Amino acid sequence: MNKDIYKKPIFYYVLVPIVFGLWPILLFTIGLPGSKKSLEKGISDYTEARALIGEVLDLDPQRLDYAKNKKTGEAFDYTAAVDQVTRLCRILPTDYKLSSSPMRKVKGGQVNQDAAMTIDKIDIEKFTRFLSVMHMRWSNLQCTNISLVKVKGEKDSWKADVRFIYYE
Repeated sequence: MNKDIYKKPIFYYVLVPIVFGLWPILLFTIGLPGSKKSLEKGISDYTEARALIGEVLDLDPQRLDYAKNKKTGEAFDYTAAVDQVTRLCRILPTDYKLSSSPMRKVKGGQVNQDAAMTIDKIDIEKFTRFLSVMHMRWSNLQCTNISLVKVKGEKDSWKADVRFIYYE
């Protein structure tokens, strides 16, 4: 095997220096412009995210207090949670019905609570925003079932049945 290396020294005397010479050229022509674009994109993403965070805090300044409230041991309440989010999403209290079961222990000592919510008339954008905010604020809350039925004669109006379960 060593004899093959000595038989073709052109690979080591010519090609290796060419490869080492091309590497910095490739780095300056492809690598640096790509990293500059990546840096510019990162800066623009940061600026955009900062503006969105400011907008979210303007719409809902209490969001900063949720972590503090969670540490105080305040129990989760479906009525309060749904009321907060429906107000934020501009869903009228007359447009939905909420029913929840009491907290119950299941196997392993885990505690959970079920709830069912019916929204009589809502558009898809408000509904998805409602679900998104509910899941963002309460990480232990899961949506177990969603049923959407189109309201006849309306363009973007739906009746939504949603089932939640909250784990403590």
